[in-house]
Amino acid sequence: MFHCKIGYYLDESKQWGLDINELQRALDEARKECNPRAIVVINPGNPTGQVLSRENIVEILKFAHRESLLVLADEVYQDNIYAEGSKFFSFKKVMTEMGPPYSDMELASFMSCSKGYMGECGLRGGYSEVINFDPDVKAMLLKSISAMLCPTVLGQTVMDVVVNPPQPGEPSYDQFATEKAAVLKSLALRAKMVADTFNSMKGITCNPVQGAMYAFPQVNLISDVNDSF
Repeated sequence: MFHCKIGYYLDESKQWGLDINELQRALDEARKECNPRAIVVINPGNPTGQVLSRENIVEILKFAHRESLLVLADEVYQDNIYAEGSKFFSFKKVMTEMGPPYSDMELASFMSCSKGYMGECGLRGGYSEVINFDPDVKAMLLKSISAMLCPTVLGQTVMDVVVNPPQPGEPSYDQFATEKAAVLKSLALRAKMVADTFNSMKGITCNPVQGAMYAFPQVNLISDVNDSF
């Protein structure tokens, strides 16, 4: 099957936000060589550590609808939100709240137990929720998945625990909530420490890490650099 990768750039000056004009530029350039059918958005961001605002997600969905693009939303770091004022909004939730015609768009959302506060990378458990797909397409997707390797039983069990965590009133809830909060607090402190350290270094700037597990600094070459740097 013919395919091509289409790159687009995030806007560092806007906390690595996604600019619609940049999307349009990338799409127009790609259409000279191929027929783009989908857009991939990673939120919270990898490797830029940004968390998209609801307004930005609305813009992206309107763009995808206008250009007849399937939206592939990688949302595996949705629990890892650190910066004050940042909040995770799922593409499914925003799309649904927007109402028709946007709520009728095709969307695939991805989640994993290999990422986030769980960090069970070796178990390789994950899933995709597909929204508004044609039944025949879903049947073909299931057939294709059934022909591939899958996570171990242990990985699938852990994934079930991730999507069905302890609820208030259940025996393990207090311990679960305490441990989850401790992990996320520790990650938030380290995210700030990394960004602050980068910004204290001559010739390096870094946006605050809003989420995920990444900082993406800008390195500016300086004339008086020496070996100690």
